[in-house]
Amino acid sequence: MLQVRHPVSRSLRQGDVLLLPCDELPQGVRQEPPENGRIVLARGETSGHAHAMAGDRVCYFRDDGSGQAFVRVDGDAPVALTHEEHAALPVLPGTYRVVQQREYLPRSVPRSVVD
Repeated sequence: MLQVRHPVSRSLRQGDVLLLPCDELPQGVRQEPPENGRIVLARGETSGHAHAMAGDRVCYFRDDGSGQAFVRVDGDAPVALTHEEHAALPVLPGTYRVVQQREYLPRSVPRSVVD
């Protein structure tokens, strides 16, 4: 069973992925199907490694209009957010907005951080 180290703070960061708690899903989001039994929140462009969550208690949603992504963990126990280069993080049940860190380089267009 996963241990929760900081149960008071529900915001989580794993590498370039940040999970921000939110009260509910916005209207108009659509549920995305799992990829080989897991929800992939972000994938490294060069390594192909994935920030992912497995299990039937995890649902992933996208808002096509805004491009925002959300993940919901159902049930009473945390689910692990895993990645090949990071320690697994326990994600408490709830709804989260998924934010992928962006990189700013002066005189260029902001881009996703390469993980």
